[in-house]
Amino acid sequence: MIGNHLVNSVHPTRKGQDFLVRVNTRFTKMDKLEGITYEMMDFMDLKLFVDPDTPGLSRVKESVAKDDVKLIPVCSTDSGALIAALKNLPNSKSVLNSTEFRQAILYRTKADLSETVEELVASQVPRKPIPAQKPKICFLITCQGTHYPAMGKCLYRVSPIFRQHFDYCAAHVAKEYDIDIKSFLEGAVVPNVVPDWMESPINFLPYLLALQYALFKVWDNWGIKPDYVLGLSFGEYGAAVFADMITIEEAFKLIMTRIILMTKNIKEEGFCVAQMDTVKYAEIMEECKVDMEDMWLDISGVNSPKQTCVVGHLKYINKFSETCKKHGIKNLVKEYHPYHSSLTKPIIPAFLETTSTISYSPAKAKFISTVDGKLWDTLNPTYFLDHLTGPVIAIGAVESALAEGVTHFLEVGPHPILIQMVKDIIQNNDPQAANKYTFVTSLTRKDGDDRVALLNSVGRLYMAGYDVNWENVDKFQSQS
Repeated sequence: MIGNHLVNSVHPTRKGQDFLVRVNTRFTKMDKLEGITYEMMDFMDLKLFVDPDTPGLSRVKESVAKDDVKLIPVCSTDSGALIAALKNLPNSKSVLNSTEFRQAILYRTKADLSETVEELVASQVPRKPIPAQKPKICFLITCQGTHYPAMGKCLYRVSPIFRQHFDYCAAHVAKEYDIDIKSFLEGAVVPNVVPDWMESPINFLPYLLALQYALFKVWDNWGIKPDYVLGLSFGEYGAAVFADMITIEEAFKLIMTRIILMTKNIKEEGFCVAQMDTVKYAEIMEECKVDMEDMWLDISGVNSPKQTCVVGHLKYINKFSETCKKHGIKNLVKEYHPYHSSLTKPIIPAFLETTSTISYSPAKAKFISTVDGKLWDTLNPTYFLDHLTGPVIAIGAVESALAEGVTHFLEVGPHPILIQMVKDIIQNNDPQAANKYTFVTSLTRKDGDDRVALLNSVGRLYMAGYDVNWENVDKFQSQS
């Protein structure tokens, strides 16, 4: 059993060099300039859904001077008046959040704007009014392994709101844990060189949480607020903050304690993500046991009908992988800390010491749990213990969101990854669902432009019927 002595020896609020010495264990060496989750993206090859961009994006996304890109909204009470207003751009004036027909356009020059307007006016696609009732939106919060060098650096430069809240998190992490996550954001990106911070979860996880929190504050500042929040794995800590169930300081306390306990006391084991459902998993396991009777694995995540994650001792994971390959089942094996499995149980008594110090508040946005796939009104000291030892039930959580009438999903993280899982689940349940749901990103892929990605997304949400705080969006645009 792990008692108070261990808790005190690794308590994450102790500062200075002593803290860093205690957690100076050997961490997994990344062999790419990205976290492990990017490799899992290879299992998501979906063609059904098409996410339409804000008109004008194709003209500006290749531009070198992306800081000049602007988003302009226009609206009117009927389709004909909207066309007239488009023709009068950029001089049209309207009450932007109150009328039924809306359009948004991305442009850099007047020529860009004119050409896009001409295309919109000439288009024969019928224009529809926005819904009488705002569509329900669920914020998706990304999981561990979605980090990459200097993530958020562009947005930090151009957004005072992002900068304010990231700096707050960075100052808190520096004060309490003596880790400089701001230096990770500001660091130079050297081709084919993996920054030291990427090799250690004690560095990249607080950086990821700070980025997610600052992104959430940008969306909030622009008037886009979640009806529901759904975080995958590590993302549940951010989801709890976004729902006002715990504070950001408490979230850092939880994740830093978990990181220290895991890296000091639980050795790396085998992790495998396989292109299969749980029925096929059971069949493969039975075949494995013919040659290896003592074999066992834990399902650590049911991400979609086409993706199941398992954890166990490496010799069992390798046997499982070999059997999958024999049947033509695509899979990926890594040595990794065994989150979401029974192998984490030895640290539970120590982790409970920290989870019991948190003040859990009632949710203000509806919180969808991936522990059991249900909605939770408030959390408790055992929630993040079950979250650590049990599987991530992504399918159940997404199906709960759909049952609640959610039609729009916005991913809050450095790269759109969870959207692919949600699309896979929806496609499996409803093959005709292509036009029923909308998927929106925060930041773009790691080689894209964060500022343009955000403007594209807010334009799409505005046209879908969400009321946008255009005064604050304009302040953001004027900073460039």
